[in-house]
Amino acid sequence: MAVNDFAAYLSIFDHMAPFSGYVEKGFIVDFLGRRTDANFYAVLGVDPADYGGREIHTELPCLSTGEAWFEHFNWVAAAREARGSYVMMTLGSCFGNQAVGSYLALQTLNPMPAMLVAVDGVPENMEMTRKQFHNNGIDPDAHWLVEAAMSGDNKPVLFPIGSAGSGAQNCTETNSEAARMAILELARRNGTTDDLAQNLLLRNSTALTVNLVPSPDCDFTGEITFVSAVTLMDLLAPFARVDFVEADLQESECFVFPPAMDALTRKVRRVHLGTHTDDTHDMLEGLFRERGWDILFSYKPRQSYETPHATFDMDDGVLTAVNPAVAYSS
Repeated sequence: MAVNDFAAYLSIFDHMAPFSGYVEKGFIVDFLGRRTDANFYAVLGVDPADYGGREIHTELPCLSTGEAWFEHFNWVAAAREARGSYVMMTLGSCFGNQAVGSYLALQTLNPMPAMLVAVDGVPENMEMTRKQFHNNGIDPDAHWLVEAAMSGDNKPVLFPIGSAGSGAQNCTETNSEAARMAILELARRNGTTDDLAQNLLLRNSTALTVNLVPSPDCDFTGEITFVSAVTLMDLLAPFARVDFVEADLQESECFVFPPAMDALTRKVRRVHLGTHTDDTHDMLEGLFRERGWDILFSYKPRQSYETPHATFDMDDGVLTAVNPAVAYSS
């Protein structure tokens, strides 16, 4: 199967009618009618007063939008091929947009019972995920919402809590041995080791704040806090088959996916990853190829791409892989 062969997939949205209708004040809507509280984007400078309160006519996804097209493609492709029941996982859920989009695509195109699994280590993000489910007619208590950081094992991790809705957190930079030693050395130099110990014992926090994005244009910060960790093996364990796993883990994917590759290959039909460095992108693509997965799309981060169908810019990279070992009967 050829990689990045859009000719085989550009018709996927054919015969779908994009949403048109009245949208309540303060809500953003997409082509499926997925309603998102604009307050969730406040961290990005969005003013909720600019949205909704009128008739909205949306359009079907366009390849020139880059990352978004690949996300929407996978929602629809996974929905169309599902049989019997449906399980979707979103790792680093932020406020649950991927889960809700996947669910709405399923119920629009191929209605059936579904289980959504949403994981995020930021408490405010998980509360927003619950609200996002409610706002789209989904009972969050009927699904599995996990407040935890994704990691390669179950040891508690130092994780930056803050800037809810930014999706900028990971445990790669705050949880390494070098990062932990740097925190300890800073406390020693400042004579604050007693304060550090007290915060860790009483609050599970270092009380240290870090910038989550190294850019003067982004004021995203987080307090380095101990949080529980869950593995992809833990999440896969209860299910005989998982239709779709989506992950945007800000580089934590390099810890999360390698230990789970055997289980993924036994159980999972489709994976879509946001990638954040070329090295991690290449490593993950290699792991899926080694186990016989078909790579549908592979575009590295922070580049512009020209294709015969569209030109698009990528911030995160995208990697979409489909597993022929987990097939559906007709």
